[in-house]
This record gives sequence, structure tokens and C-alpha cells, in this order.
Amino acid sequence: MVPARITVVASVKRDLAALGDRGLAVSGLAAVALELAAQMDDKTNSATSKSMCARALSEVLAQLRGLAPVEVEDDRLDDLASRRADRRAAAP
Repeated sequence: MVPARITVVASVKRDLAALGDRGLAVSGLAAVALELAAQMDDKTNSATSKSMCARALSEVLAQLRGLAPVEVEDDRLDDLASRRADRRAAAP
């Protein structure tokens, strides 16, 4: 069985959904990314055109990832520091 061909548009949509910021996923940059992906999926575009779109798409996705909020995970050291600060604040 041959696996279904994955499209660039489908991949970009998945990347946009993974950004975690709904505003970015529907931004102008996101629209540009989707249009570039559609151009890459278009069978009538030349290899030169697709290579230029691929480079631009890579840059746009990098910009979007840079604008996405960073998920901060609490770690044990942060938890200890927080409890220590609370104790110091409660001390007379």
C-alpha cells in the first residue's frame, strides 16, 4: 500500500495549529505561509518557482515560531525559590 501524499498546505496548517497562539494562526503571516504552501503544491509551477517558495515559506514559518509565546514549565528549582520567597515575606 502506497502512503497518501502529504501536501505542503496540510503540513503548514499543522504547523500553524501547533503555534499555540490562535491570533498568529490567522495572521497575515499565516496567510502568506498558506499561499506559499499552495504554490508549492501546484503542479503547474516550475521547480525554480517552488524552490523560491520553499525558501520564503521557511523564513515565514521561522518568523511565526519566533512570535509564538514560549511555554514555560515550572521546575523544582523554581518551586523551591518561590516557597523560599514566600517564607521570607511571611517572616517578621
